[in-house]
Amino acid sequence: MHALWLLNNIFFSGNEFTKKINFGDEEVSLLITNYEKSKALKTPFDDWIHKKIVNILMMQAYSPNPLDSVYILTPNEIQRDQDTNDILQRFELSLRLVYYPQTQISHIASHIPKAAISIPTWDSYNSVTYSSKNQINEDTFDLVIRYFNILKAKNLKYSESLDQILRIANIGDHLTELLSLWSFIEGFWNPDPSRDSKLDQSLLNMLVTDYAPGKNRRDPEINVITSAILSQNEKIGARKYSELRNILAHGQFLNIQNAWTADQWKIIYEQRNLLIEIIIESLMNYIERTA
Repeated sequence: MHALWLLNNIFFSGNEFTKKINFGDEEVSLLITNYEKSKALKTPFDDWIHKKIVNILMMQAYSPNPLDSVYILTPNEIQRDQDTNDILQRFELSLRLVYYPQTQISHIASHIPKAAISIPTWDSYNSVTYSSKNQINEDTFDLVIRYFNILKAKNLKYSESLDQILRIANIGDHLTELLSLWSFIEGFWNPDPSRDSKLDQSLLNMLVTDYAPGKNRRDPEINVITSAILSQNEKIGARKYSELRNILAHGQFLNIQNAWTADQWKIIYEQRNLLIEIIIESLMNYIERTA
């Protein structure tokens, strides 16, 4: 079979590239390309992509434009056995963890020669108002492969904690997403569950235990994160980690949000993205260490 995913609302330079990945015992090639470059592909992709997938999706109001999408596909056939679906689900989850919303990722489409084909489908599709900061290139795809290898080794195709972060990222309101992300950090990484949690302590515990294991708060890997968050908070009018969370949680933002500048709203979005990335990295390291 051939496998294919579409990614929409993501930056791609147009320079296609290939990666190798092990699906079970089989080494599989993955081609990352766009619509224009995909025109050079031969059978079965010329008919499957350019006549069937594109024509059908162009007529669906609830699908992203396939002409603007990035294509991830297997140029050569991959073997099918009882583990194939589970492995492909773990790979799809890895894509979603690295290229989180506002990027939109289809479910797998497959082409089984002389048997059946399918078209990419989406959980839901709403036109987005924010351009994703995600970029798909060789470096970010290496992170996809690393996450996939962790999930494959742990035989995980589903994780409640990872699913919760992706649900938060899909809320669609950045203030609510940011509040929810801070709440997740405070609860999940409470260093002493027998006592009331404190956001500053939970954040530091996440960073030194799972984000950059073995480092301390003065190490560059930790300091660059804490400094970025404090700088962002200061520009919004919050002086410490917990103050911005409290502004959101207690409804204080209702009195000040109309006075926020475009740059301050941009900072809200940037901090939301930063938290998603460091939480997912921390959770993946936690899974690798404990699952």
